[in-house]
Amino acid sequence: MEASHSDLMRAMATLLEGGKYSDLTVSCGQQKFAVHKAIICSQSGFFEGACNHPFKESTTGVIDLSEDDEECVRHMVDYFYHLDYLNLPKRRTSLNFAHRRISQSRRRRASSSLKLNLSMIEDPLLACAATNPVPQFDPDRPLTPPEDDSESKQLQAPTEFPSSSQSPSDEGEDFEFEPSDPVQATKEPNLVLHAKVYAIADKYDIPGLKALARRKFEVQVAQHWDCAEFPDALEEVYCSTIDTDRGLRDVVLQSFRENPRLAVKAEVEAAVRDLAPLAFELYKVASGLPV
Repeated sequence: MEASHSDLMRAMATLLEGGKYSDLTVSCGQQKFAVHKAIICSQSGFFEGACNHPFKESTTGVIDLSEDDEECVRHMVDYFYHLDYLNLPKRRTSLNFAHRRISQSRRRRASSSLKLNLSMIEDPLLACAATNPVPQFDPDRPLTPPEDDSESKQLQAPTEFPSSSQSPSDEGEDFEFEPSDPVQATKEPNLVLHAKVYAIADKYDIPGLKALARRKFEVQVAQHWDCAEFPDALEEVYCSTIDTDRGLRDVVLQSFRENPRLAVKAEVEAAVRDLAPLAFELYKVASGLPV
């Protein structure tokens, strides 16, 4: 089952990087992504509506997202094909037409293994002649030796061919797909980035990406709550989400509950003073009131 999943994800990644069979273009600034309606429309309510209703995008085949952050659009497209972003699967070679390179490599190995090295083959006739002197001609001896003639048996040495140098472990060395855990703590916090991806997922109705961005944000906040990026992440969360969207806001409030030292950090205090909704919610938390 795991191998089948890896094969599917490899095929999806190949479609994105190669652009083969693409029937839609997503543009953002200088970036253009050759995508597939069947893949992105099945994961996004926005793209499904844009392609299935009589809008300009459904006739031109181009969806312009230039008003959005280019990096976030890149991560959004990556998610459609990898079910992850930022932490993409590792691979030895580029996925562009990888199947062609694999086939060519296999053909070369097969061709080299089929080449016969004649210097490694022992000729039984020459070996026999070297060890046994040529008998003198006897006119009384029949030309055809009997069936049990020992001399004829010496000539029946088996011929051994060199075995192929290819081993089963060589198969697939040209291409390796190593999926990794989509949610794990990393050295770089990327708190602002995860908050932006969360916002763009909400904007374009991509539930899977929104849930993934929240989980990544939660894991990173637990690991990097005291990093220099945290005050900027507070601003991003409370300026890009509405009051009723508790996905990231509850994570922020929980971090204040678990880490009281945040309240005495000058940068965090300045951010709270500038963000009235956050300050009001912290007041409720301190008073024991429901948020």
